[in-house]
Amino acid sequence: MKMAIFRYIFSILFIFTSVSFSFGQNDSLYVPAKEKEPLELKGIKFGLNVGRFADFQFKPERFSYEASFDFNLSHKYYGVIEAGYSEIDMEKDNYHYVSDGTFFKIGMDYNMLKKYPSDFFGVGVRLGRADFKHSAQNVLIEPDHWPSYTTSIDSKSYNTYWLEVSLGLKGELLKNVYFGWSAMVKIAVSGREDADFQPYDIPGFGKGAKSINLGANYYIYYQIPFNRK
Repeated sequence: MKMAIFRYIFSILFIFTSVSFSFGQNDSLYVPAKEKEPLELKGIKFGLNVGRFADFQFKPERFSYEASFDFNLSHKYYGVIEAGYSEIDMEKDNYHYVSDGTFFKIGMDYNMLKKYPSDFFGVGVRLGRADFKHSAQNVLIEPDHWPSYTTSIDSKSYNTYWLEVSLGLKGELLKNVYFGWSAMVKIAVSGREDADFQPYDIPGFGKGAKSINLGANYYIYYQIPFNRK
């Protein structure tokens, strides 16, 4: 009987000691969670959309340019501001169309790279607005049962809003010089449709006849060298 009691007490002490030792080991291996890096301005890039220069070859009716600023916030989040100008001068057999205007986009990018944080590969979102005007001259009307005639459509001003989602990358080619590429999906929010006179091309957005446009940008950036480690 006494031996059974001693064995019972010894078993309880053994279990208690084992559990205490295990907790002691876990405490010694505990590593506190790494604090998130606070948002801090680590650099600014200024870029020009060199893809716009292809318009001279493939879209001679359009002249446009676009610039971008991105603000590096701890290599993960980037604030982005983009702006540009576009004009159309298109001569067809039955009309002469002209338009010009500006656009502005503001948004954020998220960098998914960890190994090379100064480069970028990630996703972004933008809210865009275009302010433009357009008109048409020498519009040829050919009714079925009446003689043809020409007319004109006076200049009208519009503003359009859209939401833009992008996937892109930026890589450092030379010190402080980056090349960037991105693909975008643009979804019209308001101001696109006009029953009387639909725009041919909306600055920054694309074809006025479409509510969703796809696009691609090719940028050369210069990293302003301050606060860079």
